[in-house]
Amino acid sequence: MATDRRTFLLSGLAGLGATALLGSSTTGVAAASAPAPWASLRPARAPSSGPGTLVLITLRGGNDALNTVVPVDDAIYREARGALAVDPDAALALGDGFALHPALRGCKALWDDERLAVVHGVGFASLDRSHFHCMDVWQSGDENDLDTGWLGRWLDREGTDVLDAIAIGQRLPLAFRGAERSAAVVPVGPFELPGDATLRRHLTTLGRVDRGRAPLAAAVARSTADLLDVIDTVGPLASAGRSTAALDANNGGAAAAPEGEPQRGGYGLAGQLDTVARLINADLPTRAYGVELGGFDTHANQAAVHEALLTQLDGALSGFLEQVGERPVTVAVYSEFGRRVRANGSAGTDHGGGGTVLLAGAVRPGFHGEPPPLDDLADGDLRTTVDFRAVFGGLLEGVLDVDTADVLEDAPRPLSLV
Repeated sequence: MATDRRTFLLSGLAGLGATALLGSSTTGVAAASAPAPWASLRPARAPSSGPGTLVLITLRGGNDALNTVVPVDDAIYREARGALAVDPDAALALGDGFALHPALRGCKALWDDERLAVVHGVGFASLDRSHFHCMDVWQSGDENDLDTGWLGRWLDREGTDVLDAIAIGQRLPLAFRGAERSAAVVPVGPFELPGDATLRRHLTTLGRVDRGRAPLAAAVARSTADLLDVIDTVGPLASAGRSTAALDANNGGAAAAPEGEPQRGGYGLAGQLDTVARLINADLPTRAYGVELGGFDTHANQAAVHEALLTQLDGALSGFLEQVGERPVTVAVYSEFGRRVRANGSAGTDHGGGGTVLLAGAVRPGFHGEPPPLDDLADGDLRTTVDFRAVFGGLLEGVLDVDTADVLEDAPRPLSLV
């Protein structure tokens, strides 16, 4: 039976099934099977020699771009949003008539330190306000071919190691799926093989590469070896000084931090980025990471919900950049679409266009792209003024050091973002 590594990774033990296995483990393993720190298990991998590391933050639900980077001086905005308009006296001024939502104080500090960039009006021509289709387009980097992700295609071309890219969570996002290679999926917090030493012995046997094996068996062997590699490499780093009890199981609030460590949150965005920071600071060869924050589909009572979400984003992002210090890390924050310009009758906003991308850390600071005009809408939506592939191209070339054309077909000229 013909198969490939990606097919097994996505459908078998070493793909999403392995993530569920690791994520559900709450008991320790026997001392004989407990993984030691990764550097003592095998020759240390060389850290990436490339120019930087990319961290992709996906805001699921359709973040309201107008109330994130606010056109505070625009009378059309204030009239269209009514009570939902951000108070210009409370907003955090950036210049050029724009300001950040008051919840984004950490981002404002990054702006002042020239470590934040705003890309206006990002989108694509076929935006149809469908969460599923629009997110697939964003993550594939292609409006016509949704089979692989833009970072997955980068892995197909450049990948050499199972840890070249890591998605934090319980699933593999489309963005990180290639035709031949895909990212490793790592849960938040401590993880290890459940049970005793017997399971490790069986998996070690299963993972031995034998040239005489049939294609399917060989794919299983390679993927099982990758699974053990991720457990032994990442597990001790993600678990160091932490326990499951120290994490907030409610996916959002902050739990008590281990003694001597800063408060970073639990299984929500702060916990995900805390895991990423640990792995970056351990000099893994990983070049791209993916994390997510949901809840942005604010059709009703948006003001309080959006403020809470932006507060979570702001604290998690600021804390993460503090942890990685001066390392060349670029964070990109995007959502599948923006919201309608005019508020609806439920104190919220409906699906719209004209999304905004935030970039933080190692970036070319300031504004990029052309702000969509509020007096020239497309069926009530902000117009797209920047092709989303120009943003991805800027990240591919500026962070991952690969030509845009090698990953994104017929893409426009990339923006100079880093």
